[in-house]
Amino acid sequence: MERRPRPSPQTGPTAQEAAPGANAGDGAAGAQPASAPAVSGSGFEGLDNNDNSAIVGFTVTPPDPQAAVGPNHVFEMVNVIGRVYTRAGGSVQTFTLRSFFGVLAGYSDTDPRVFFDALSNRWFASYASLLDMPGSVNDRGRLHLAISQTDDPTGAWNVYFVSFNQVFPDYEAIGVTSDKFTVSSNIFDVDSNAYFGVETLVLEKADVLAGLPGASVHTFFFPRRTDRFTVRPAQGLSGGNDQFLTTRGASTTLTVIKITGTPAAGNVTEAFASNKTMLAQNTPPASVASGGNIDSGDSRLLDAMWRNGRLWTSASAACVPAGDGTTRSCAHLIEVDTGPNPPNVLEDIMFGEAAQYYSWPALRTDASGDLYVSLTHTNASIFAEAMATGRMAGDPPNTLNGTTLLRAGNVAHNSARWGDYLGVATDPKFPECAWLVGEYSKNTVSFRWGTFIARASYSAGCDGDSDGWSDGAEGTIGTNPALPCGNNAWPPDITNNGFVDISDLVPLTGNFGSPVPPAPARQNIAPDPPDGFVDITDVTRMVGLFGQGCS
Repeated sequence: MERRPRPSPQTGPTAQEAAPGANAGDGAAGAQPASAPAVSGSGFEGLDNNDNSAIVGFTVTPPDPQAAVGPNHVFEMVNVIGRVYTRAGGSVQTFTLRSFFGVLAGYSDTDPRVFFDALSNRWFASYASLLDMPGSVNDRGRLHLAISQTDDPTGAWNVYFVSFNQVFPDYEAIGVTSDKFTVSSNIFDVDSNAYFGVETLVLEKADVLAGLPGASVHTFFFPRRTDRFTVRPAQGLSGGNDQFLTTRGASTTLTVIKITGTPAAGNVTEAFASNKTMLAQNTPPASVASGGNIDSGDSRLLDAMWRNGRLWTSASAACVPAGDGTTRSCAHLIEVDTGPNPPNVLEDIMFGEAAQYYSWPALRTDASGDLYVSLTHTNASIFAEAMATGRMAGDPPNTLNGTTLLRAGNVAHNSARWGDYLGVATDPKFPECAWLVGEYSKNTVSFRWGTFIARASYSAGCDGDSDGWSDGAEGTIGTNPALPCGNNAWPPDITNNGFVDISDLVPLTGNFGSPVPPAPARQNIAPDPPDGFVDITDVTRMVGLFGQGCS
C-alpha cells in the first residue's frame, strides 16, 4: 500500500523563484563550525516494514516516523503501528494505531503524530482516518486525538475524535502551549483533490488533561482558510500561552501566526499573521541515491517548535550548493524571534552540499538553545541514510556544524515515496539531550525502509547507557558512560559489587562535607552534573537507590 498526500491546491499561475544558493554546508566551508552533535550510546533499531507485515498483514510507504521521549519510555509511531520502548531500546508494547486511537472498521488511517509535553508531563498524539463509500454524501473523515493520563504511555489515555462529512483532515500537525492544544490540518474532499482549506482547532489543554467528556471540552475552530496550506503549530518547550504557527505564504514568504486566548475564556484570536521574507522555498528535485531516487518532498513546511522566544521551522527545499551548478534537495531551517511585533527572522539557513541531497528535516532545541536536526541524506553512490546535523546557540548566524551518521542504508529503496516527515524530541530527564528518529533504506519485505532511533548532545548531556547519569556526569565521576553495569560503570555502585548497599554509603558519610578533591570524585554522584562536594545531594541520591542493582 503506497500513500501520497494530496497535492497542493492550485491558486492560479505563480512564478517560482529561482533556487537559491546554499549558505550552509557539511563542514566543507571554512566559516562552518567544526563538529556535529555527538551521538550518545549505540542507538537502536526502530520500526520497519517487516513490523507492518507481521502486525497488520500488509506493508505501507511512506513510514511517517515519529519518536517521543518521556521520563522512562520512548514512544515511536510509523504509518499504521506504534511501539513503546524502554529508554535503552527494549520493546515494551507494540500495537496497531487503529486500536490505539479507536479507528472504526472500514476506515483508512494515516499521518501519526506524537510528542511528550514536559510542561504537563503528558503525552499528546494525533491521527487521521477516512471512509470512502459509494456516493459522495456517504464519505466520512475523523481527526483522532489522544492525551495520556500520566507520564506512562503504557497506561490509560484520554481519546477523542472530531467528525467530518464528505471531507477528511490530511497531514495534520499538533502543537501545545501552557494552556492550549492546537491542531491544524488540510481539509480535502474524500473523492477528489478538491481543497477546502486549512482548519485550525484550539482545545482547552486543561480539559483534555483532565479527561473531560468530548462534549465538555472547550474548543475553538478557526474558519477554514483556502488561502493557506499546511500550517504547522509549534510544540512549546518552555512555558508560555501564545501559540505560534508557521506556513509558507509564497515562494519567498514565511507567514508566522500567533494565537492568543483560550476556548474556555471565549477569547481565542489570531493576534497576528506576519509575512517575513525568506530564501526561496521551492519544491526540491528527487534525491538521487544508489539504485534509484527517493522522494524529497514538496514546498510545504514540515515541523515547528518554540522555546524561550525562539521559533524554529523546517522544510525540504531546492537549492544550488556552493561549487555545484545543479539544483539539489536541501534542508531549509528558519529561526524567528517572536518577542517583537512583528517578529524578526534571525536565521535563514539553506543547508546543501555539492553532489549531495538532504531532505525531510525535523528539529528541536535543547535547554541551552542548541539545535538538533534529523534528516535523510543521499548521493549517487550510497543508499538513503539517516543523518543528523545542528548548531550551537552561539555559532555564527546561518551556519550548521557538519553531519553525524545515524544509520547507513543497506539496500536500494524500491519506492518513489519517502518521509513524509521525521522527528526529534528533547529529553525531559536530560534537557541537554535530543532524541532523533531517522529513516534509512533497509532490506525489508516490499517497500524497503527502516527507522533508527538515536540520542545526541553537544555537551555530553545524554545518558547513553540509560543508567540514570548523563555522559558528562559520568566523565566527571569516573565511571564508564557506555556501560550500565560492571567495574566503575554505575555511579552509585562505588564498591563495584553490582548493588547499592551499606558499603557504598559508608565512604560518602566518611567524607561528608568535603570538596572534590581531596574527596574522591567517585563519591560525588549528584547532582547532574556533579557539584564538586560530597554532601546531602549525594547521600540522598544513594539512599533513594538503596538495595537496587544495576541493569
